[in-house]
Amino acid sequence: MLSASIAALLTTSLLGLASQESSAAPRSAPAAAHDPVIMIPGMTGSPANMNAMKSNLQTNGWPANRLFTWTDSSSMTQDLAKAAKELSAKVDQVRGQTGADKVVLATWSASTLAARYYIKNLDGADKVSQYIGFAGPQHGTTNNGCQWYVACQQFASPNTPFLQALNNPSEVPFNDKVDYLTIRSTADYNATPTDTAKLAGADENYLMSGPTAPNHLVIISNATALAKMRSFITAHEND
Repeated sequence: MLSASIAALLTTSLLGLASQESSAAPRSAPAAAHDPVIMIPGMTGSPANMNAMKSNLQTNGWPANRLFTWTDSSSMTQDLAKAAKELSAKVDQVRGQTGADKVVLATWSASTLAARYYIKNLDGADKVSQYIGFAGPQHGTTNNGCQWYVACQQFASPNTPFLQALNNPSEVPFNDKVDYLTIRSTADYNATPTDTAKLAGADENYLMSGPTAPNHLVIISNATALAKMRSFITAHEND
């Protein structure tokens, strides 16, 4: 009888605990992961140029396994259309590795053009959620004394065949699928004039000016520029 009573009490207690647990609020699901970010340097650059950006994102909550640096063709000195094809392969590799549907492209200088070519002419519009262009010669540059490189010839002026084709009929191709941010600085003496880095129709064209405005080389590690990039990414993640 004693054993039966103890068993009954245990059963009642366990049922009560089960009832309390089932009535408790369910645990919150983990927040959705950021889209992977592929960071791409400009002409003659190396992936190491983007390490400060990568570190900044990681410090601010991006998992290391969602952050990638990359460059070609050959370090953005050759045909930027070829670089776009190589970028397509990199995007597919990152998507396969992470399981993500789309990636964010964070580009600098000449690679801003290769990335737009990828979105417009290849399969990028369905695989890129956001395009971020730092200091891009989107409409050519007057500082074009580098024309021994094919890439430099392609953005030596606003009227090169490459830019004419890339910028028409829209400077932000497939902007119903891709969000666009450009970041430019009045202290940039490489991508000149300053407004060459703007894209008509972009979600945001962010201008940095004043005594603390960064030059072309440090804009990708500038704290204010990186904060703008982060806030733009998070603001548009559910678009």
